[in-house]
Amino acid sequence: MGVATQVAVAQRVVDGMLPSRTLRPETTEDLAAVITAADREREAVVLWGGGTRIGVGDPPARYDIAVDLTGLAGIVEHSPADLVCTVRAGTTLAELARALSASGQRWPVEAPSAERATVGGTIASAAAGPSRLRYQHPRDWIIGCTAVLGDGTITHAGGRVVKNVTGYDMTRLYSGSYGTLVALAEVTLKLIARPERTATLRATAVDLRDALRIAAELRATHLPLDALAVVTGDAAERVGDARASLFIRVAGPDAAVERVVRTVRERSGAMPFDVRVWDDIASLPANSDRVARAGWPAGHELPVELGLSSAVIYPGSGIAFVLSEVNVEAFGRMRTSLEIADGALIVERADADFKRAVGGAWGRPRVPLAVARALKDRFDPHGVLAPGRVPLASST
Repeated sequence: MGVATQVAVAQRVVDGMLPSRTLRPETTEDLAAVITAADREREAVVLWGGGTRIGVGDPPARYDIAVDLTGLAGIVEHSPADLVCTVRAGTTLAELARALSASGQRWPVEAPSAERATVGGTIASAAAGPSRLRYQHPRDWIIGCTAVLGDGTITHAGGRVVKNVTGYDMTRLYSGSYGTLVALAEVTLKLIARPERTATLRATAVDLRDALRIAAELRATHLPLDALAVVTGDAAERVGDARASLFIRVAGPDAAVERVVRTVRERSGAMPFDVRVWDDIASLPANSDRVARAGWPAGHELPVELGLSSAVIYPGSGIAFVLSEVNVEAFGRMRTSLEIADGALIVERADADFKRAVGGAWGRPRVPLAVARALKDRFDPHGVLAPGRVPLASST
């Protein structure tokens, strides 16, 4: 089984379940050997990165081995001229950012707790953050990958430079599959240049509805905004002010940023704010005990009135994180309203009893069950990878 290291299991709890052991492979071949052995013994594997979103999903049907992918870390190849980088899946977002900064480049994907969140986990869980407004889904910034199937087969999709990409759609399929189809080992990412200047502003509002109104008015101007976030209640207090607030980020050439900031201030009354607040906003869901993620068609306004005491909403991105305690009945009403509007309400973080009480973490299937089963059978024929956690490949 290669050089996979066995480590302590105490920190590998998923919905109250502990594995019999934890293994930490350090190469792709090592990872393949671990999964091959699990497939042979019909043992169930749950893949771990930084653990920032391990709570997403239903309780595992079985859980024998925790596979810690943080041993697969580091840059494999970086081509600044081509704006691409191949990185091992266990590399944290913060490590990647530091490695790319010397070349004045970045991967434009933000996720909670960048010092812990891994590149592979961010992709596999389709993690959402402030960057969604301008840069959309993480899958849009991947051009290739090396992945291990549920039987231990090592596969390759896409390429290492944009002009040589083949099999591109496979990398898109893996993003949002939550480790139920493949284990990502390496990924090749598209990069962009770091902006010359970044500015952040905050506009305080009377309430949630007022903050969303200000955001809608700014979006209607078609200004090149880099990110928008509405933070309310307890969540707002955790980033410095209990009032409902709209945070606005602008990035680009210095002169362009200056013009946009001036217009934003005139239209919203927003004032300059510390740019580091975006790390705090993005990480709020990872630092809360119970979290639900609301999703609806991007570009549309929030289809229901959340009426909650604590939330992070990304206007224009179709994403909101509900951070306040919600009882089963209220959760059910919100889920029904969102699903009527072609959206979803997913349990991001809660105990197993709550997940069961609301009818499961995922709600109404967004992919036909027959298609989901066919994909699972093709990529993981014996149900080794996270059985029972995800009934389908979700891309919300």
